[in-house]
Amino acid sequence: ILIICLSQVAVQSQYYSETLPYHPRPVKVTNLNFFMHRTTGVTIVVVAQANSTSNNNSSSVPFASLFAINDPLRTGPEPDSELIGNIQGIASVAGMNASSTEYLDFGFNTGKFNGSSLSVFSRGEPDLAVVGGRGQFMMATGVAQFNPILVNATNTIAEFNVTIIHY
Repeated sequence: ILIICLSQVAVQSQYYSETLPYHPRPVKVTNLNFFMHRTTGVTIVVVAQANSTSNNNSSSVPFASLFAINDPLRTGPEPDSELIGNIQGIASVAGMNASSTEYLDFGFNTGKFNGSSLSVFSRGEPDLAVVGGRGQFMMATGVAQFNPILVNATNTIAEFNVTIIHY
């Protein structure tokens, strides 16, 4: 009886099931437009920096710095425009010309996309690669293009035009 019980347990504890037919959901294309509002020392801070005594490049950002980011997303470039979410992530400055590699999560907490987010992992160029998402942006791919509107010593405002392919 013990051998029969053990054989039943082994058969019923498989980690997979029979193959089910694939019924793809229709592909959706969504275009978003929003603005990031960044304040140095408040919404972006240095969390690690290389211990070097010289900075041979002409950049104001030292080589080998790691930043934590939590920037608000708004519907317009005005500081009092409607808050729709935030960008959270990290950026590492790894190039001698202060270029950065960024992992960012665009989280939306109001409106039609409340509870959804987009994941971006790319170099800090004008075109950022959308590599995933959750909620209504499940399995998202696409591109997030940004255009700096205001850049000064303490503030940055950038417009994002995002095209997303998702299910």
